[in-house]
Amino acid sequence: MKILLVDDHSLITDALKVLLLDLDPQALIFTAVDAPGAEQLAAQHADADLMLLDLGLPGATGTSLLEKLTGLYPDLKILVLSGVQDQRSVMRVLQLGAAGFVPKSMATDNLVSAIRFVLSGGVYIPADLLEDATRGAQMLGLPERGRDMLGRPVTGRVQLTERQEQVLQLLARGAPIKVICRELNLSEGTVKTHVTAIYRAFGASNRTEALLAARRNGYDVG
Repeated sequence: MKILLVDDHSLITDALKVLLLDLDPQALIFTAVDAPGAEQLAAQHADADLMLLDLGLPGATGTSLLEKLTGLYPDLKILVLSGVQDQRSVMRVLQLGAAGFVPKSMATDNLVSAIRFVLSGGVYIPADLLEDATRGAQMLGLPERGRDMLGRPVTGRVQLTERQEQVLQLLARGAPIKVICRELNLSEGTVKTHVTAIYRAFGASNRTEALLAARRNGYDVG
């Protein structure tokens, strides 16, 4: 396993190294402390299994570095670390294509679970982002309880077909369209039709919104 670890605080870097080596004693861990270093690591190790990326790096502003990395290396899983858990920032990070977001204050066991989940192909979203039905909905533009992503009243659970649920589970694992085609033995056009139907069912415009809405409707999407 190859991990890229990018953080400018040595205490955090040292602690994460120990954690990662506990997960895999054979892991290769490469580190950087600033935005140029992160870009260099990504260029040299685009085949890495995971990058743990601190948003507050020297040489980076907001999510600019993340946006650049996901644009250049779309197959690189990036799990964002942050000392501040602002819900609007969390949504932005996920929309840019990060494989997840974890606050630095997260308990060790939960952090290990988040890393394992992302390595397995999932997209990690903090529980409070999914479960806050009022403050989070207002800040992120998510629906209030009992309403879909367009704010329309809903009655009961959004119903998906068996095939749509299978596609939804693969979306939750972070699988791209081509992987879903292979897993379900379906054509690309058919998979895109199912994805469109899922988005329409939840009133969503992208994968992140669909997964958030699915979780709020009781679907087990991680």
